[in-house]
Amino acid sequence: MAKNTKLGSLNIDEDLAEYALNKTKAKYAEIRIEKNIGNSILFVNGELKGVEIVENYGFCIRIIDNGIGFYFSNIVNKEKIREGIEKAEKMAKIQKEKILLSEEKFYEDRYEVKGNFPEINEKLEFIKDLQIEKQITFSYGDEIQEKIYMNSESARIYSKIPRIYLYYLLTVADEQMHREFGNTGGWEFVKKWKVEEWLEHDLKFLKELIEKGEKPPSKGDVILSPYITGLIAHESCGHPFEADRILGREAAQAGKSYASQDLLGKKFANDCINIADDPTIPNSYGFYKYDDEGVRARKRILIKDGIVNEFLHNRQTAYKMQCKSNASARATYGKEPIIRMANTFFMPGDYSLEELIEDVKEGVYMVTYMEWNIDDKRINQKYVGEEAYIIRNGEIDGIAYHPAIEITTFDFYKKVDGVGKNLQFYPATCGKGEPMQGIEVSTGGVDIRLRDVSIKIK
Repeated sequence: MAKNTKLGSLNIDEDLAEYALNKTKAKYAEIRIEKNIGNSILFVNGELKGVEIVENYGFCIRIIDNGIGFYFSNIVNKEKIREGIEKAEKMAKIQKEKILLSEEKFYEDRYEVKGNFPEINEKLEFIKDLQIEKQITFSYGDEIQEKIYMNSESARIYSKIPRIYLYYLLTVADEQMHREFGNTGGWEFVKKWKVEEWLEHDLKFLKELIEKGEKPPSKGDVILSPYITGLIAHESCGHPFEADRILGREAAQAGKSYASQDLLGKKFANDCINIADDPTIPNSYGFYKYDDEGVRARKRILIKDGIVNEFLHNRQTAYKMQCKSNASARATYGKEPIIRMANTFFMPGDYSLEELIEDVKEGVYMVTYMEWNIDDKRINQKYVGEEAYIIRNGEIDGIAYHPAIEITTFDFYKKVDGVGKNLQFYPATCGKGEPMQGIEVSTGGVDIRLRDVSIKIK
């Protein structure tokens, strides 16, 4: 990028970022200057409860000089930048731990995702038109994020990323169904979501569940849809494969991990299991081209043919584990970059859903979940179905009333014997860190069949 270039609507003089890097005497320095503009809307049972306009503009400086120093301000000028550098440098020098970073290749680049949003009235009308039942909560959000990132090792990145999101919670008597829709991009995705059709489907199903729901079998084969397998990929593979958890940094902040460095290259799951985390999927909710350490993003294969292939790394953990960063450092506005997922999913296999079902004598097909949980080390997990069906003799034969599976991570990956072809993604907000950082991700996957599983009723 040329000097003094005006960067989009931010109108940031690139000299401000260059000034920060030239001012510091530390071994390593980086700066993010960021502007976020967005809307959030909340409707509850047909009544507008809130409209919020959010605008954030600030900068973060991170210094590494033995230790780490970090400074944030929502006032962007040379005086504040100079103050931030001085405080971050002092913070870094008083720490005893020596922080070292992996050597990486850096780029000068500018990228934008196309997408705009209409005036607030059009957004409100869109949500009002979705009101097909009295008890529905809608939560809508959009944001355009512009950012310039520079570090003292030649990274110079400008990005502009719009994101759009919608959540609904539908209640019929004592039953509820929730769905999320989201993309990196603009208003054009609203029509692609087909929210009206999903609402009608969920309303019809909940009424049938109340009228016709049956007790599921106590044991059998279980097929899980992408809606659930995506969550499982995120919770039982993505999080425990974050290298900061493995090394113990996250233990007090967000949890531990069953994984260790010795797990790399070891057999962990059946051969049919492949799990990836890929920030580069166009228009996915967790999309980015470069992470918040300036490293170019790529597809990360976490499990390949049942074997642990790689963990999620930033530059610090990559140095400690003697590998390269795979661009997993992400930060929300005003926070430090930490290791995060992007779009985590089970990769497609060979089976259609019909083929998976036809080989089941007795079991259930769980399409959506009503609740789930997993323990601190990501071993013991539970998933309770909302939309779920009974399978008898290779055919769907009735609605299953809240089947639940409780299973360890290790047993889950050993019991899978069939992986579907149809890949689907769902947006989510992943929480991690102290202070908490909620960041945009996608969970995804395919239909997966597990053999001989205990099935309970919630």
